[in-house]
Amino acid sequence: MVENVSGGPRAEFFARIQRFSDEMLDSLEGASRGKDVDEKEARALRSVLLKLLRIWDKALLDGQRDPRLEEMLQRVEKQTSQGKAGET
Repeated sequence: MVENVSGGPRAEFFARIQRFSDEMLDSLEGASRGKDVDEKEARALRSVLLKLLRIWDKALLDGQRDPRLEEMLQRVEKQTSQGKAGET
């Protein structure tokens, strides 16, 4: 979880957004393996997940970094590149 975030509503927000991000990323990874999701749905999942990760990034305090956020962004970019390679 994000360092330097004390308890309370902010910590709860980060915990919820991380859980939701994990669920969305799992769905996206399942979609990339062809599990009951067509390419249009996979693109929609990627779009929602990227928006969620941007919200997470904006919610961080100035100068604060979260390694999990960066890891998730890299995984989504990898899924995106795999999806585009499959379209050609």
